Amino acid sequence: MKFISSMRAERSIAQFLGESDVDAPAAKKAADSLRKLGSGAVAPVIDALATADKAQTSVLVDTLCANLNDDTFRQFAAGLGHDDQRCISGVAWALANSSGYNANRLIDLLGDEGVSKPAVIDVLRAKKARLNIGALLRRAYDLEPRDKAALFKIINEIANDAAVPDLLSRIEGKDTAVRIHIIDVLSQFNRPDVAKAIENQLSDPHKAVRQAALTAMGRMDAQYDVGKVCKLLTDVDMEVQNKAVDLLVRMRDPNTMNHLVEVLKDESEYARRSAVEVLNEIADPSTIRHLLTAIEDEDWWVRSRASDALAAIGGPKVMNAVLELIRDKNENVRRSAIEILNQTKDEKAVRHLMEAVQDDDWWVRERAADALGEIGDTEAVPALVNMLSGDAKSVPAAIRALGRIGSAEVAGKILPMLDRGEKDIRV
Repeated sequence: MKFISSMRAERSIAQFLGESDVDAPAAKKAADSLRKLGSGAVAPVIDALATADKAQTSVLVDTLCANLNDDTFRQFAAGLGHDDQRCISGVAWALANSSGYNANRLIDLLGDEGVSKPAVIDVLRAKKARLNIGALLRRAYDLEPRDKAALFKIINEIANDAAVPDLLSRIEGKDTAVRIHIIDVLSQFNRPDVAKAIENQLSDPHKAVRQAALTAMGRMDAQYDVGKVCKLLTDVDMEVQNKAVDLLVRMRDPNTMNHLVEVLKDESEYARRSAVEVLNEIADPSTIRHLLTAIEDEDWWVRSRASDALAAIGGPKVMNAVLELIRDKNENVRRSAIEILNQTKDEKAVRHLMEAVQDDDWWVRERAADALGEIGDTEAVPALVNMLSGDAKSVPAAIRALGRIGSAEVAGKILPMLDRGEKDIRV
């Protein structure tokens, strides 16, 4: 009987493909015959897709849809492993558009090496509303990374509260890649149990899991243990450190500073940099003492960012502390102090800056001159004029500052500089 059906199908297909117009009576009659043949026509129709044109393909796919059910599903599954890509595409088209079969049977095909995985994934995406999340999760462990990622994209789109318990039960599994995907899926649920489970992943030995947990926590509106997050500022992985910084800035927990104190003393300069980055974003008057300590750090980046934070805070308390630092024995501290004054442009600092233009350190001298030029107080003119007869390397900075202040007296002092031999001074 099957042989006879196959013969009839072959004959109808030949008649159908022999017509140039799919709307011709003979073509319609042949297509109708194929639909009536049922399962016996499935395999021949799939083969026919290899030579069909666009219009014919559409009719043949409709024929396949009419004959697709749970009984014929295996024939369609075999079609997804066809040698011809056009046949695979046609079968996938039919599977995506038909509702006459249990779509969850597609999940089992992901473990079949004889079928096209991309085609199966495409059909699963089209049928996502009819899929069982539990079955998808169980299959995910057996897939290659690319297919695994594609499957979890589907899971992410269809996951609901009912799926959370199953997802949580798998967050501690052995498959690191699956765990990372599960953390990503769970991050859409702002629930205390989910937040706690993700937070617990911060101590995982796999850096990718820690990174995923921090990313997820940044998306969620939940309360976290700020101490656990601060601890990751000393993580061996730079990406983990960076993500911890971002999360702490987003959290703005009032207890953050209590945990940053130790990080600011950490032997790793990268950990200290991370801590001062957080300070730079959440700084307020209560953090001044810690920022002043950071200004004395041996790492230039830590000093620089601490200076930025102090300049942003401003106010009399910061200014008084910084003015004291201008006289510090450490040239790096003096440099940082000058940078803060350069950013605040506070007129109260003029007298101290006038003293700083005579500093032994060239950087302090030049940046002090720049600050005086920005403030524009004529009281600074004598100190800047004195610089013109000092170290030649600092003369251009003095000229720039005097030019910003401007006055007839200043012009008379600057014009003779055109006769100097140094190009930087003349320019």
